[in-house]
Order: sequence, then C-alpha cells, then structure tokens
Amino acid sequence: MGPWGALIMGFFGGVFFVCATCIATGWKNPYLPIPLFVFAAIALTAWRLLRHASPGAYAPDERSKKIISRSTMAEGIGIPVVSTVFGVTGHPAFILPGIAAVVGLHFLPMGHFIPFRPFTIIAWLLLLAAATGAILRQPDGAILAGLAAALALWVASAFALTQKPANTV
Repeated sequence: MGPWGALIMGFFGGVFFVCATCIATGWKNPYLPIPLFVFAAIALTAWRLLRHASPGAYAPDERSKKIISRSTMAEGIGIPVVSTVFGVTGHPAFILPGIAAVVGLHFLPMGHFIPFRPFTIIAWLLLLAAATGAILRQPDGAILAGLAAALALWVASAFALTQKPANTV
C-alpha cells in the first residue's frame, strides 16, 4: 500500500468531503479548504517517504497489482452506473451513499487477497457509512455518508503512510 495508496485515498477522501459539504452548505462554504490541507499533509508525508526509499520499494507485487487493477476497474464501472441509475430514477440524494458503497465493495477483494488489513476495515466502514446514509432522511444521509467516507479514507491514508517498504528488513 504505502504512500501511493495514501495519495489516492487522500485525494478521494477530499472529493467525498467536498461533495458532502457542498450538499450541506453549497459551494460558498468555509469548509472547502479542509481537504486541501489534509491532502497537502498526506502528499508531503508521501513525498518524504518516497524520496528516502529505494526505487520500487513501495511497488506492489504482480498478484497485488492484478487484484488492485481488477477491483479498480469494477469500481470505475460501478460509480457511473450507480450515479446514472439514481440520477435518472429521480433519487439523486442516494448518489453519494451509492458511490460510498461501490468504493467500499472495491476494497473487499483487496482486503481479502492483499496482506493489508486496513483494506478490509475501510471496506466495512465505507459500507456502513453507505447503508447509514441510505436509510437516513435525505439530504442528511448523503452528507453523513460523504463525511464518513472522507474520514475513513483519510484514516486509511494515515495507516498506509505507516507501512514499511517491501524491501525493508
């Protein structure tokens, strides 16, 4: 996992946060800089780790690459499908919880097949956020799902940044 995964999860945590706060307060809200600061901290830490690591130290093995690639492809298909279905059926408030569910589902195979336990934990946290967000009154549910997803991804980024490189003894 390491710094590369932290960057990806940190970025998308920011996307969830922006979506949730914009649903809550619109585009003119004082919370929009928060994900920039969080991502900057993640990026700076990742850059420091990568700068001091040997080349390829954080590269996943071939098996992990396949699992990550396939899970990400399924996620890349699932997000537009969920967004489109909820949008065209007149349920746009369920788009954010739906996306959180797709992201959570994409972490399940990675958590099962890659030896990085936080993948399984983040998968279940995202699925819980999605389910809770779907059953609450809208738009409160969407806001909760988005904020919970952002927090889960940011915490997982922090765990990823503590992972030792593969070639460290």
